[in-house]
Amino acid sequence: RPRMEPHREKLVVTGMVLVAAAIATAPSVLVDAVPVWTIAVAWGFGCFGMGLVIASTSVLLLRLSAPEEAGANSAALQISDALANVLLLAAGGAAFAALGGGTVAHTTATGSAAHPAAFAAVFLPMAGVALAGAWVATRVRAESR
Repeated sequence: RPRMEPHREKLVVTGMVLVAAAIATAPSVLVDAVPVWTIAVAWGFGCFGMGLVIASTSVLLLRLSAPEEAGANSAALQISDALANVLLLAAGGAAFAALGGGTVAHTTATGSAAHPAAFAAVFLPMAGVALAGAWVATRVRAESR
């Protein structure tokens, strides 16, 4: 889409901000006054942001790569994306379990108290990681070859 070319860098930043906002919104489900549908809407915007990031990053990578390096660079981008997803999901899941998460009920089947704050303790740092990604995205500068 040629009309989008001048805006690729801004699309990456905007997409990362939308993803960070969606992640940061997730712990609001712990507040009884927040309707559940608001989280679905926030995650919809987050998914839209992720689409902006993935598409624009791929286009920028191919634009900045020499023709003979485009395939290797594209593969490296996909591998780093998959590896980051696996590592962050594993770290987030382990932290959630370690902080006593694992149930949304106020008590577990054994009668011990669950820790819903574990949900916030995991999602808020993950939102920070996404915001760091947005900051890094501000440094993207596509140069014509």
